[in-house]
Amino acid sequence: MSDLAFVDRLGSARLHHLQVLVALADAGSIRNGAQMLNAPKSTVGSSIHQLEAYIDARLIQGTSSGIMLTDQGRILVPYARRIVTEASRAERALHATHRERRDIFSIAVTPWVTLTFLPEAVERFRERMPNVRFEFFEGLPALVYPGLRDGSIELSIGREMPGEKNPDISFRPLVSSSMAIVVRRGHPRADSRSLANLLDLEWLMALDAESEGQIPFRMFEQYGLPMPAVIHFGHSLTFSLALLPKTDMVGAFMWPLIEVSAARDNLRAVPIREHVNDTVIGLLTRSDVTMSPAANCFIECLIDTIRDSMSSSDPDTRRVMHTVELLI
Repeated sequence: MSDLAFVDRLGSARLHHLQVLVALADAGSIRNGAQMLNAPKSTVGSSIHQLEAYIDARLIQGTSSGIMLTDQGRILVPYARRIVTEASRAERALHATHRERRDIFSIAVTPWVTLTFLPEAVERFRERMPNVRFEFFEGLPALVYPGLRDGSIELSIGREMPGEKNPDISFRPLVSSSMAIVVRRGHPRADSRSLANLLDLEWLMALDAESEGQIPFRMFEQYGLPMPAVIHFGHSLTFSLALLPKTDMVGAFMWPLIEVSAARDNLRAVPIREHVNDTVIGLLTRSDVTMSPAANCFIECLIDTIRDSMSSSDPDTRRVMHTVELLI
């Protein structure tokens, strides 16, 4: 099929066809996709078949547990997502001119910031801009970078993706902090003084090994140590906080997160003598897009929250902040 023929066929598809494709890609089944769209399963199934007919390509295939995207489906989904997102942004902009709905501020936040500074920053923001609604995302690189590019996320509080060229993404350092090696309370190696004494254990890395996860990985190389025998990966903090307190696995977390959640989640830092490299958290935005008043206001609220926390006389707050340095 020629490029012009494909464009003509895709042009025959309506926005709702692309919305269905995106929902199925996110939900993993027609039933769950129908629930996301609040539509009958028959309508969703019919819409995806119509889209396949328009572009003369198979986009999904059934599996024992639901559906999966074909190669053509995986290619088309990012473009469909961008079209759907831009249409939604256009709708919000039009409605805003008629004052028919409030603004929505979409933000992605890395977990340790979520559990430390975010609640107070949100409260400050709500006092200044009470008519703005939040849309929160977890700060995973696989979600953040596509979201920043397609406009579904305006601001991310997190790490810069190392080793990649992202000229369309601006990174402004905000704070730095060190990491801690973590096990459950009562772990037989909880008092270990060296990384070498932990290498035969199973490790659970809550970060992406291709990007953020390189931080703890470089730690082993820095001290001339081999990699741990077994490493598991969890792309969400939820997995780590569920598994580490119940197993003999070892994890690596930011120090403020450990100070906040150690007692609650039955975790403790291992007092190793090796220093784990500091990590920089910053503000990620699209380079070619002017930030909204809401984004600028939230950044001010977040910086004010961090500054006040650093000068706090409360011992619990000072303990959380003892490894944090403000860079802005």
